Amino acid sequence: MTETEKQTARSTSSDLPRRSVVSVVGLNFAIFGLIAAVLSPWILDAIAPERKPMDQVAVEFATKVKDRLIAKAKKQEYVPPVQPDEGFDIAKWYPAGTITLGLCGICLGVGGFCRQENVRISASSVAVGLAAIVFQYFLLLAATILFFLLIGIILSALGIDLPSP
Repeated sequence: MTETEKQTARSTSSDLPRRSVVSVVGLNFAIFGLIAAVLSPWILDAIAPERKPMDQVAVEFATKVKDRLIAKAKKQEYVPPVQPDEGFDIAKWYPAGTITLGLCGICLGVGGFCRQENVRISASSVAVGLAAIVFQYFLLLAATILFFLLIGIILSALGIDLPSP
């Protein structure tokens, strides 16, 4: 009997490396989530090119605010214009999908850790999933800050001061 065969015969099931199926699946979800989060501006432009630019949306929003303030000053009730239903918009659901992929990666990484799978793969799954969520929220936060800055600039250009409390 050779040395390798002796070692194989002596090894028990606890000596064998555990397969990290759950962690690897979680890592794949997390990687796809991170890729989707990083590439989201370009992917959204490719799949939904008919979106309005941010400055046009900000102008429309500022106009609605101005109309509401004028109606309130005249002691009238503001009636918003009727907008047609646009149907399903992938651009609204895409960020939620990327966050869901990152969250699935985190959950499966924790599940792999609980099953005592390879700790490095489990930790990588959690870290990459968290990075996908943080990056997507960073993009949403940056877009929100830009949107409110544009609204403030537009309202200032229109000469409207918001009432202080």
